Amino acid sequence: MGYVVEKMSSRNVPASVVAFCGKATAFAFFHCEGVADILVRLWAPTQETIRRALAEHPLRKNVDLKDSSDSIATLFPSALRGLAFKSTRLTIRYLRSRPQLPLVTARIPWHGPWVGRWAGRDTDLLFGFVKCYYHLLNKFLPSDASPEETLCAPGYLLIQAQILTVLDSVIKGGNGQTPLDPLFAPSLHYDELLGEADATASVLPFPPAVTNRSLAEHRLISLLRDSLSGSALGVGRARELFAESFERLLKATARRTSLFNHSACFALCDLMEEALAILVRYESSAALSAPSLDWSFWLQVCRQMMESQNTMTEIRMYAFLYSLWNTVTAEENRKRQICLEWLLDEKYFQEQFNHWCPMVRAYYMRLLCWRLGQPSETRSELDIRIMRTLALRLYRVWEGFLSLQTDTLEKGGPRISTAPCSPAPCRRLLIIRSDSQPSPGGMFLTFDSILSPSSPTVATAYERHGSIGPIIEAEESQESRIIPSVGKKSWSLLKNIMPFAVSTLDTYRSTDKQQGMEKAKTADSAVQTKLHGPRSSKNSTGGHDTAFRVHSFRFSLEWIDGEKSLFGKERQLYQPRLPYSTSDDLFPHDATEYGPGSPEPVGVITNQGKYAGRALAEWDLLVDEYRDFSMRRLAQGVPRATLVETPTLGVETFRRAG
Repeated sequence: MGYVVEKMSSRNVPASVVAFCGKATAFAFFHCEGVADILVRLWAPTQETIRRALAEHPLRKNVDLKDSSDSIATLFPSALRGLAFKSTRLTIRYLRSRPQLPLVTARIPWHGPWVGRWAGRDTDLLFGFVKCYYHLLNKFLPSDASPEETLCAPGYLLIQAQILTVLDSVIKGGNGQTPLDPLFAPSLHYDELLGEADATASVLPFPPAVTNRSLAEHRLISLLRDSLSGSALGVGRARELFAESFERLLKATARRTSLFNHSACFALCDLMEEALAILVRYESSAALSAPSLDWSFWLQVCRQMMESQNTMTEIRMYAFLYSLWNTVTAEENRKRQICLEWLLDEKYFQEQFNHWCPMVRAYYMRLLCWRLGQPSETRSELDIRIMRTLALRLYRVWEGFLSLQTDTLEKGGPRISTAPCSPAPCRRLLIIRSDSQPSPGGMFLTFDSILSPSSPTVATAYERHGSIGPIIEAEESQESRIIPSVGKKSWSLLKNIMPFAVSTLDTYRSTDKQQGMEKAKTADSAVQTKLHGPRSSKNSTGGHDTAFRVHSFRFSLEWIDGEKSLFGKERQLYQPRLPYSTSDDLFPHDATEYGPGSPEPVGVITNQGKYAGRALAEWDLLVDEYRDFSMRRLAQGVPRATLVETPTLGVETFRRAG
């Protein structure tokens, strides 16, 4: 431990040394007299943190843990038995007492600069220790240990309390993470930006993209990923025990998060997006007898966040649902709760579809269009019911808009606006390519070697439908990347040897681009035939689907030219369409076809009816974008509509141009 304290007190420590110090600390924690007593006191855990960690464990009320603690402590080394948990009161009393240290540890500077790193800041020391602790715990803990005996394992609850402290610091924005730029400070709200007609988006509390990346690479997330995705914890119950304890701590952090602190809610969504995906992947790979994730709790957290009346929290929650859609809707019962009992609930649908904030409407509509309306190989009865409910909700908005428009005109008032709004001033969400170009093997390469269609094709990647998505309007077909021979004379020797010059070949793409746009702008009946007509999984020659290149796409908030934009201009509205349907019989022909009710606007429709025209116009543009993208990808070689990519959707940086 003297070596560990000395090295971890240095300014710069190599990663290999940090990993070794974490393992050495764990072994000393188990086998060296007095070391465990010193290390847990350096954390200085509070009584409240211990109680929060204890409250998440499935224990019977008023259970006496003394017998379980005494029986389980005898299985561990003598140096560790004093940390066996009996009660919160006895544990706090033990930590406040003065430990009896061996003489050999008297010269070690325990309270030096390394304490911050031992608490979980700056380095991976704590997380390497936790990983090794679970590995050693698996050796001493019986395989048939009860939850009470596991909880009473020496040092177990104190380590949970320290991890909970680190999680709380992540939610509060601490723990050495990249601080937010002052430009992104939550000092301005969306309604303040839109207060005037010429408002400019100088500030909006969107965190920079580096924040999301740093949280995805956070040491806690790395610890969870490494522990559950490999053999770092060995065999036995160590991995299962770590997964269960981490989810309990994440639940404790969620319970402590303020609903009206949108920065904390934002960070909690980031944690949930990373951690839940890893935990679900572990559950599927480990083939557990019973699922360990408490989905009812997490769905309740999502629904409560949407009641915060904060646009940033709502936008982040829709991005979270969009990213983990296939994960959270993997079970049919859970999908029914999310779609029918929440997202498509009549009151909720009217509030969000006709929301006053264009950005919230844009995210909610994309969740409906690209997730709920996503095509599948085989549609279940639940899928058909969801599509019928979506059609009914759209029809209700349409009928309410017509009724309000008629009443307004009869009273001599102004017409309800049908001009679609851009999600943000002078910006719109575009579908762009997000996959990186393959790095060339050298500088002196010919264009033929760079542009040859020799890159691997992965057709099975479309089965995920999660992290791969659509195309920007300026996306070209694969054939348009080939340079026509007529233009070779116009290129200099420098451009022939520089691989990155390929991205500037826009002058040779006009013909292919026009042909692609003509295919994408065909009549609606032809679109339905192409997208939803009967297709076989094999081609006409009897072989499998032709191999095609996999691309990834994402929605990006891009600046637009106001003169050429479709936003802000009145549109002629028609009955809203579904993004994907096998036939048109999903829409009702009158207001009572799917149940009792009047098309007259009531309740929330009346309060937000002035936004219904804009919302319907934005939905019409979104459906056109969805169908144009699908047609273009089919024209570029995707075998069928169910294999068309789905774009990713996240919350991006919002800054003034230049």
